[in-house]
Amino acid sequence: MMSPDTDFRTNHPDPAIAGSRSMVDVIRYRAAKEPDLVVFKFLDDGVQLSETITMQLLDQKARAVAEKLQQTGQKGDRVVLLFPPGMDYIISLFGCFYAGMVAVPAYPPRRNRSSNRVFRIIEDAGISLCLTTAQVLKDIERNFAADFANHHIWWITYEEIDLARFNLWIAPDLDEDDLALLQYTSGSTGEPKGVMISHFQILYNSETIGRSFGFSKASVGMNWLPIYHDMGLIGTIMQGPYFGFLSITMPPMVFLQDPAKWLKAISAHKATIAGGPNFAYDHCVNKVELSQLDGVDLSSIETFFCGAEPVRRQTLEAFVEKFSNHGVNIRQIYPCYGMAETVLIVTGGIKGSAQRFVVLDQQALNRGNVVVVNEQHADHIHFTGCGHCWLDTRVRIVNPETGVPSGANEVGEIWISGSGVSRGYWGRANGNEWGFGYRLADEPEREYFRSGDLGFMIGEELFITGRIKDLMIFRGVNVYPTDVEFLVQRAHSSLRQNAGAAFSVMVDGEERLVLVQEVERSSMHNLPSEAIFSVVRQVIAQELELSIYAILLLRPGSLPLTSSGKIQRRVAKYGYLTGNLQVIESWQQAATADNLSAFVPHTPTPDHLREWLTQWIHQKLHIPLNEIEADKQITAYGLDSLAAVSLESEINNHFGNYWHISMFMMDTSINQLVIEGMRIYTEESKLEKN
Repeated sequence: MMSPDTDFRTNHPDPAIAGSRSMVDVIRYRAAKEPDLVVFKFLDDGVQLSETITMQLLDQKARAVAEKLQQTGQKGDRVVLLFPPGMDYIISLFGCFYAGMVAVPAYPPRRNRSSNRVFRIIEDAGISLCLTTAQVLKDIERNFAADFANHHIWWITYEEIDLARFNLWIAPDLDEDDLALLQYTSGSTGEPKGVMISHFQILYNSETIGRSFGFSKASVGMNWLPIYHDMGLIGTIMQGPYFGFLSITMPPMVFLQDPAKWLKAISAHKATIAGGPNFAYDHCVNKVELSQLDGVDLSSIETFFCGAEPVRRQTLEAFVEKFSNHGVNIRQIYPCYGMAETVLIVTGGIKGSAQRFVVLDQQALNRGNVVVVNEQHADHIHFTGCGHCWLDTRVRIVNPETGVPSGANEVGEIWISGSGVSRGYWGRANGNEWGFGYRLADEPEREYFRSGDLGFMIGEELFITGRIKDLMIFRGVNVYPTDVEFLVQRAHSSLRQNAGAAFSVMVDGEERLVLVQEVERSSMHNLPSEAIFSVVRQVIAQELELSIYAILLLRPGSLPLTSSGKIQRRVAKYGYLTGNLQVIESWQQAATADNLSAFVPHTPTPDHLREWLTQWIHQKLHIPLNEIEADKQITAYGLDSLAAVSLESEINNHFGNYWHISMFMMDTSINQLVIEGMRIYTEESKLEKN
């Protein structure tokens, strides 16, 4: 909590915020004063408006949800939310706040993926209440009944809530320091950690985002980000009600399938705020054809925010260059920095200001020194500024080994202090063990969170250079190496337990996943390497929705370890880059030529479909043709969610709109896809003739 003399609510010009202790107070005030203000719209296909919510409706429906929850649970109970993207989820989230209960957003389990992550969250948070939809519950009962049988959960479906009972809601005695959310860090399957977020911290971070992004009641947000995680949840869903402006949302899959729909929606609704991780801008540059954007005007955008993963200058400039004729300019681009442990934002610049890029000497940087050079320097590297701190947030650059602040021109770990920093992870009593509660000798009164990120400051501007943590980020999603290793080592009996290292490397400007893994001594002389490579690609694609770049099988006992037996992932990575690992067998994605244009028949036939799918896997997933089998599950070749989106788009362009992404993400082979595709095509053809 902030002190009264520095509290942002003191003398705040917006009375909804000035007197608030939680988002419940803000929404209740706006519902009373501006009942007809439209706060949310949902575009279920990225184009058609499926639902609109006013402040009054949001308040009433949230009260109805809360009243239902209060019949079953009590204040402080954790409630897991298992919803597809949509308005029901948003209303249910606020319903938890209104009930004084702690919302725990999570992805619903899917048939072709393990449900372990959901179970671990349920166990970790001590959850006995689940709010979901009738369809999700039906899917769970059909596909995961045995798994959920051991968890004593009271299920409530949104459809059974009587929305007319909102007047029976009893307002809980909410304190601003009460927990509102447990935000489980994305990508964590082995040991999920729930970031504890209070009602006040949601207000604090919303105020920070609003000031830095320059929000007003005239703002219009256009969001495609998943609303289960911090950037989509705090960065978009909370902002509309907090500031009293319209927030428009579409499902993430719509953007991934066709990013042009996002740009078109921005134009159609004259949005002023939109954004995503660095990969989202790459996705637009790579996938959007300018011919798709006739009449599209993006000049209404005041802020294209970019965060959640390293912000690359090349990406931002490519985005601006490609869409400059549609109203995009560099001053709209807004790099920022944050994480779930700080609720969301830590630093950001001034809206509309010029971006700050620096060029550093690579060799000096490798030694931890910041030496600015020009682009003619032989060995240089670009970095993008991520702005400065807001309100009472403070960043220090600290030597991670000594705990002493780094010098002015030195790289160090980014330590963060302020009212927005979480109190820690749910159920983890020792904060220091998890990065919380650290102090500096020159500021003993302040507690800091150790981010695990490396960076430096030029003036007040923060620049991110890398990570101390082994944490990896792929397309804006956190992936823990322990999770990769945990999944892989249980995928095949020839792989040694606790004897592998996952890390990321840069390939053509993109962060890619590499695994080095010891094999069992008993498997040395008859190693089923191809089977191992196949099952590893499959489990990573299915469980983490990633494709793996390289797999190296190592001799037993050769993985670098510390004296206490801990895996040295950075040493393993260095060994991979320098070729100094004891490798028995290896697999790596190979570059392939694009020959798919040769397979474009007007009418699909089984042979053409089979050959086209084989070539697509060969060229897009970099699998040698002689390793592709028509009866093997396509996820075994490393098909992740983004690749599945690309496959859906390309196959529909070639053969007609008979294919849906769900067909590719199930345990389906090429032959099964051919049979199903031809069945749908035949049925659709009959309907068209009739």
